[in-house]
Amino acid sequence: MWTKWALHPSDYRLGENESFYANQAARGWRLEKRGGYFSRFTRVNPRKEMYRVELDSREPTPEKLALYEECGWEWVTKRDTVNVYRAPEGSGAPELYTDAEGLAGSIRRIRRRYVRDLLLLTVLLPLLVWGLFALGESITDFRSRMIIRWMLYPEDPLFWLANLLYELASVLMGLFCTGRLLGDIRRGKMPDHAPRVRRPWGKLLLMTVWALCLLTLILQLALHKKAEMPAASDGPYVTLAELGFDGERTDMFGGEPVGSVSRDWSPLCRIVETSEEVKAGNDVVFLDTHLYDLRLPWGAERFTRALVGRSYFNKDPNDYERIDVAGWDTVLVRYKECFARAGRRVVQIYLSAPGEFDPDTQRALFEKLLTLTAGR
Repeated sequence: MWTKWALHPSDYRLGENESFYANQAARGWRLEKRGGYFSRFTRVNPRKEMYRVELDSREPTPEKLALYEECGWEWVTKRDTVNVYRAPEGSGAPELYTDAEGLAGSIRRIRRRYVRDLLLLTVLLPLLVWGLFALGESITDFRSRMIIRWMLYPEDPLFWLANLLYELASVLMGLFCTGRLLGDIRRGKMPDHAPRVRRPWGKLLLMTVWALCLLTLILQLALHKKAEMPAASDGPYVTLAELGFDGERTDMFGGEPVGSVSRDWSPLCRIVETSEEVKAGNDVVFLDTHLYDLRLPWGAERFTRALVGRSYFNKDPNDYERIDVAGWDTVLVRYKECFARAGRRVVQIYLSAPGEFDPDTQRALFEKLLTLTAGR
């Protein structure tokens, strides 16, 4: 048995749903099940059928179904508040709603649901989001995380933002359309059962965003590359050997020698991350770098401050020492951590030099590392 899925009109478009299902039946596709966005059809011989949509969140009782069946209406499917009935065209089946007040009552019920959803979206959801980050993070931490998320994994916040905007637009449109239906009924005008079916552009746009998010995620997984760090740098990063630490690569926790390079892709930036440990005498030198080449000319300074906001040691950029390094617009240094920006390039560095911590030595190492990075 052949089946297909097709986008159906929104719940509040009563006449369009009825026309949509009748047109599909005339083409040889009979409604079987209504989903959230799609309806499922089975292949049949083309037939002329009438469809009626009844708005009711309650399940139809056996008595109601028996009464409708006696009148010639077959119950087909239910999804949320939408109940769909059908009857052969020309069968003489009476209208489900013969009085305006009965139809108005069902529309008022779905309208109350839209009011409830609007309150949820405009009041409860912001309060929920506030509670999520206020319990464990400051506002600054939350903003930093979101900026970094948008830059490195834009498909994630874009997916949720698109869904939120779509739901908000659907609720507002539902309130508008149900209000217009109630106004028509008060003026004695019953809904048109055979209007022109408009293409569901909102759903198409939302699914296009879903497809782009999925494609971006697949590309990020496919383009992720991690390899052992070569003896000499083959990218825009610096090795410990170039800084003068020629010892043997090791692991301070007794595992495999550490020296790796990861390359990742994002629509908004190119990402290169390195991790290397070298034994220098009785000490272990550790270098961890995260290099981001942004694709857009704006946002680099804000992204730099966001990275500082996610630091393990100090999240306030004002607590960092600003130093001048040729080729770099901003260089922030504190303890063994450095954040730097040159145009669209942003770098986060953690460098643990051997011996006791000395600010001057640490600063000189950062300057040398950034000078080497600037030319690559």
